[in-house]
Amino acid sequence: MKYKLGVLGKEIGYSLSPKIHQEFAKQLNYSIEYSIYDIKKDPLCFIDDFFEKDGFGLNITKPYKHLVADNFNSNFESINCIYEKGLKASSTDGIGLINDLNSKNIDYQNMNILVYGLGGAANAILETIKTNKNIYIKNRTESKAIDATYKNSSLHIYKGQNIDLIINCASSLDLNTLKIFEHFSLNRDGFIYDINYANETNSRLRTLSISKKANFHNGLGMLVEQASECFCLWFNTKPGVEDVKRLLDEGV
Repeated sequence: MKYKLGVLGKEIGYSLSPKIHQEFAKQLNYSIEYSIYDIKKDPLCFIDDFFEKDGFGLNITKPYKHLVADNFNSNFESINCIYEKGLKASSTDGIGLINDLNSKNIDYQNMNILVYGLGGAANAILETIKTNKNIYIKNRTESKAIDATYKNSSLHIYKGQNIDLIINCASSLDLNTLKIFEHFSLNRDGFIYDINYANETNSRLRTLSISKKANFHNGLGMLVEQASECFCLWFNTKPGVEDVKRLLDEGV
């Protein structure tokens, strides 16, 4: 049996998800067809049609994560995985990041953390990540950050505090935003984690990390980790990730 899978989003032709899931399928001896569905409108109609036509599992990415979450009336503010043939939905972005931080021996639980950008993945991350210190947030639109603190009392607006780990969730960084990043008080030997991959934000934040004498990581590891969690939701078996991470590192 060949299982019909895919990722749904807009302007996502660059996605590495097909390659990742094909590698997982090889590991565990599943036959899959994993496609990129790059659509401009009506994602909910597409989802209904996908599962009516023997779809087995579907990933959701930008800009539809919030919309799908609202449609499923879930406890998540954003969703990146639909499973059980369209009956259930979840987000694996948060646990994907946590797993990758752990694999890199980044002791985030004892760090002051700043999350920049409050899009779909950021919501999942903020719902998942926990620290014994403080979690700060900052967003281009300040009112959105303030609203987030009302919803989650453990979050704090960033006002210049010293930080050990910056997690960038913004998909683009203009010059004005980069100037804001330059003024973040990141401790020496701290970390900048950009959840994007193969994106101009990678090179810009890598350069910033050098000037701040900090460590830089892109989002490839998180991508693989969250995909592994999705694969497990679909097939009830979790594939290994480290070989796939190395494969992608070599190719990007």
